[in-house]
Amino acid sequence: MSNRMQRLEVLRVILSTNEMGSHEAILEELARNGWTITQATLSRDLSKLHAAKILSTDGYRYILPDNPNYRRTLSPEVMSHYMRGSGFLSIRFSGNLAVLHTRPGYASGLAVDIDTQNLPTVLGTIAGDDTILIVVKEGIDREEFVEELSKVIPPVKAFYKQAEADAEP
Repeated sequence: MSNRMQRLEVLRVILSTNEMGSHEAILEELARNGWTITQATLSRDLSKLHAAKILSTDGYRYILPDNPNYRRTLSPEVMSHYMRGSGFLSIRFSGNLAVLHTRPGYASGLAVDIDTQNLPTVLGTIAGDDTILIVVKEGIDREEFVEELSKVIPPVKAFYKQAEADAEP
């Protein structure tokens, strides 16, 4: 994974786990994690992650698109560009198991995102470098699971529909 991609993943974790509303606070936290960058680089990184600044009870803070408070509407072109950054490639099923393939190095981050959302259809995940095994709860149909998973990985619906269409005789 490139330095920029590693930095973006660190930034994604920082924004997901801390309420930060200023570039200075984010730059300090990045520095504590070994990333000394300029304010201009941070601005580009926030743009790349499609971070939005919202007003919360404690003031302004940055959030990412996977946050339920994120309300920005993205155009299809921007969304597909954003999702390429997530690394998601495909999904396949066997019984109540779902196997997601990602670009190398992306599986762990996506698995954390899935686990963090506490999806009611998911028992848990196991991630390698480019593969995630998701155990789907018994009695949950694939469509319901895919609908829930699309809250974390929006293009999963399109991949699932295409895979189902390809599987039909």
